[in-house]
Amino acid sequence: MVISQHDGTRSVGGGGGGDGGGGGGDETVYTVTVSGVGYRNEGYKDDGTDGIPPEPQKPPQLSSTDDDTQSRKFKLSRGEKWRILKNIGTVSVAFMVQFTAFQGTANLQSSINASDGLGTVSLSAIYAALVLSCIFVPTFLIKRLTVKWTLCLSMLCYAPYIGSQFYPKFYTLVPAGVLLGLGAAPMWAAQATYLTQVGGVYAKLTDQPVDAIVVRFFGFFFLAWQTAELWGNLISSLVLSGGEFSSGGGNSTTNWDKIKLCGADFCVLSNGGHETLDRPPESEIYEISAIYLTCVVIAVIIVALFVDPLS
Repeated sequence: MVISQHDGTRSVGGGGGGDGGGGGGDETVYTVTVSGVGYRNEGYKDDGTDGIPPEPQKPPQLSSTDDDTQSRKFKLSRGEKWRILKNIGTVSVAFMVQFTAFQGTANLQSSINASDGLGTVSLSAIYAALVLSCIFVPTFLIKRLTVKWTLCLSMLCYAPYIGSQFYPKFYTLVPAGVLLGLGAAPMWAAQATYLTQVGGVYAKLTDQPVDAIVVRFFGFFFLAWQTAELWGNLISSLVLSGGEFSSGGGNSTTNWDKIKLCGADFCVLSNGGHETLDRPPESEIYEISAIYLTCVVIAVIIVALFVDPLS
């Protein structure tokens, strides 16, 4: 509300002498008063008195029982926690079984397929295809099949290479090695994606650092994966040495003579020293290949049945 109030008049005169003298006049003076409720600026509230600023005050802290604080936290049930850990363990076991077969087969290539360097050429084909596959295949396959089914399909690509040990030729081993290399890249990409995504979810649910959880999951995975070298070589050793060093009474002297040629006493030029480099009997190779092929099938079934999809 604006009120005008008349406070009177004042005289305004001009000085001068003679003919140049000036005149004077009156001015009306008003006082304007503004009343009522105006704009209230909270920024100037509590500025203190007598020019002394007030003491600074901390903003009130939210209680841990506030609804908005509780809404930002995840609630993790015991079943959900074990479900995530179960998936990590299942993927790790599946890869251990898978690479028990592959590492065992790969370690024998230069021995059982030494003719014309067939085994070495097939291994070279695997890793040459793997290099090319890393560039193009993983993204393409994961977008269309999702992580879980990319794992299953990629792991199946190992089966033809192991199956070709039943009939090892250039036109069987080398194409099978190329197929294995093409499937290996998306398999490893899917595995890393799965562990990283699940680790991030587990970290949020348990209110722990994401990096620490992901590293822990990868550590457990590679712990299981590294043991595949042990199991693969153990299977090969048991099968191949079962017929060579059997407990038959008549072969004991011959077996011990062959054992003496091992280690520091091994000499290719010695009599009988080259026998350990000969191709094992076909029955033993078939037995090893059948065991390893079964391992691949079991690994795929484990992923297909017991690993939950990310979605």
